[in-house]
Amino acid sequence: MSCGLSRATNATINLSNLKHNLSIAKQTIPGASCMAIIKANGYGHGMVPMAQALRDADAFGVACLEEAINLREAGIEQRIVLLEGFSRKEDLNFVRGYNLEPVIHNQYQLDILEADHGKPIQCWLKVDTGMHRLGFSIEQAGQAYEYLLNSHSVIKPFHVMTHLANADDREDPLTEKQCKQFNSFVNGLEFAEQTSIVNSAGILGWNQLCTGSRTQWIRPGIMLYGVSPFIGSIGKDHDLKPIMTLSSELIAINRFKKKGRCGRLWWYLPVRR
Repeated sequence: MSCGLSRATNATINLSNLKHNLSIAKQTIPGASCMAIIKANGYGHGMVPMAQALRDADAFGVACLEEAINLREAGIEQRIVLLEGFSRKEDLNFVRGYNLEPVIHNQYQLDILEADHGKPIQCWLKVDTGMHRLGFSIEQAGQAYEYLLNSHSVIKPFHVMTHLANADDREDPLTEKQCKQFNSFVNGLEFAEQTSIVNSAGILGWNQLCTGSRTQWIRPGIMLYGVSPFIGSIGKDHDLKPIMTLSSELIAINRFKKKGRCGRLWWYLPVRR
């Protein structure tokens, strides 16, 4: 129940710092298109305000249809990529109605497209090179690519993407393996428009290795909010600025006599719940 008064604790969002962090991503890999990841309510910062401030982004990545629809109904006009894709045939009505771009990562989605006879959609093919979360394995990806190439439901050319699993650890050899595997796959394709491999850690730590010969899409996420994507470092180490500041005020300071064998002084600070 609200008491009708403002709380002492506030979260202040600095949109100038958000724009600065986006510029760091774009400057690190110049010429690349940029998909700003604002899923999960903009990592807790407010999805719509983030999108409104990130006007220099070429597209936005969101998790699900609900997030994408919220952006469109708030007047966001940039391209919107559904990172989870779609799960039902009926979802394609929303994909078309709101001009969305789903990620195709599973056979059941190919089956839905095969049974579909609507207007072709723009999509992204996801290849699993080591994350093991979503995407076709390298062994399956060629067949999925051929299906999309011949599908009447898909706009050609389309995009191909993967996701780095351990790029936050710059000592882990998996990232190099993933980059080589992905670039080997896409370089063998005759008909793919653009590719995407680098997340925040890939942008800041692996860009020379991950960037192939095709036009790239970068996908900054956590770095946009001022957080380092690497183990053992913080945002300012990479010229990133935090966009959220939490502030509050003390409601009491209490003093107590020493207690216990060690003579420790215990402090108790009551908090509002």
